[in-house]
Amino acid sequence: MAEELDQKRKIASLRREKDYLLMKVGMLEATCKFTLEAKKLEIWFLKQKLDEVDSSVKFKRGVFRALERENIDLKVKLEEKNQLKNKLVKELQAEVSELENMLKIHDDEIAQSLIDENKQVSG
Repeated sequence: MAEELDQKRKIASLRREKDYLLMKVGMLEATCKFTLEAKKLEIWFLKQKLDEVDSSVKFKRGVFRALERENIDLKVKLEEKNQLKNKLVKELQAEVSELENMLKIHDDEIAQSLIDENKQVSG
């Protein structure tokens, strides 16, 4: 009888231990599920943030490329204007030189006519 009582106590102890272990397993499963869901949510938020950053980078890259093209176009236009300006400066310099030559010729003609008049008056 003592042996039977001892066995019943042992069985009851094992049942309590089994129930305790099952409860711990349940708690661990719940903790793992919660952790998994939290990680899934964190991954989802990080993916959203990555998508936003990716969109922003793509937009900024597009703007940067457009600005680069505009910069190249402006450099080309500036170079064309500089070439045109240089051409006009050369043309104006040629005109000024021609006008200076004409002025010198006229000055020489006037001086010669004054010399001729002085010769006629004195002579």
